[in-house]
Amino acid sequence: MSSRTVTVLGLGWMGAAIANTMIREGHGVTVWNRILEKSATFAGRAEIAPTVLAAVESSDVIFVCVVNYEASDEMLQTPDVTAALSGKTLVQFSSGTPERAREAGQWARLHDVSYLDCTMSGGPLQIGNNLGTFFYTGRQEVFDAWRDVITPLIGTSTYCGEELGYAAALDFARLGALTGVLTVLGNVVSLLQAEGVPLDEFVPALGFLSSGFLEGALRAMTADEYPSGSATLMTWRAWADQFVQSEHDVGIDPRVAELIRDCLALGIERGQGDDDIYALFSAFGPTQ
Repeated sequence: MSSRTVTVLGLGWMGAAIANTMIREGHGVTVWNRILEKSATFAGRAEIAPTVLAAVESSDVIFVCVVNYEASDEMLQTPDVTAALSGKTLVQFSSGTPERAREAGQWARLHDVSYLDCTMSGGPLQIGNNLGTFFYTGRQEVFDAWRDVITPLIGTSTYCGEELGYAAALDFARLGALTGVLTVLGNVVSLLQAEGVPLDEFVPALGFLSSGFLEGALRAMTADEYPSGSATLMTWRAWADQFVQSEHDVGIDPRVAELIRDCLALGIERGQGDDDIYALFSAFGPTQ
């Protein structure tokens, strides 16, 4: 595989993992982050761009890993940055609705930007470790052109076709199911604990859940410690806003998505915003 020039915009857990993997693979990497301290950790290993424009100008492919499309648009959809992107490839890892993915693709076409939209099955700790899956949508020729670069990022790189909303819809369905199960588990376990019913009496009734998933969830609930490693509750809360919006966009009743969003918000209100998804359980403890 030949060395390529790669820019990573956004150095949260996911962006930093992508940048580290690209460095490991021998590519010429440029990084930029709004908070300079996060860029500083790459000193001596990657070029640290002072501006988004400089970061875009330095590479042929630009990976964007920020909280949502609104943050991405703020960075990229300025006259000078848009002009610098012309003729380059943009790979969008930020969270957004299927409709926003389609809008981004339309904007890219209008400005001669090759575009891929990507969602992930897994977490940042799986990036660069031959685990998890990235789902890509966009033109086949764009995916093929950069396949050798993106393949080492994760265990499986799956191309899902040209319909840009496909990967985002799949992502919302997968993460909605996960957070929905965790929401219900947190609620019913809090009830059992309040009534003094041992969890050992409850677990055998959950044969429809995998033992590994269930054991991890219950361990987090009872430990009252929620280590970081996937994404913070703040990040999940931002994702839930997009989840709700995606259902509004297609006319689906959003009450389930809104419940998940509100439970995540309550966990943040209770001081767990910097912890990971299992901190969702803190939303169900006794009220003060």
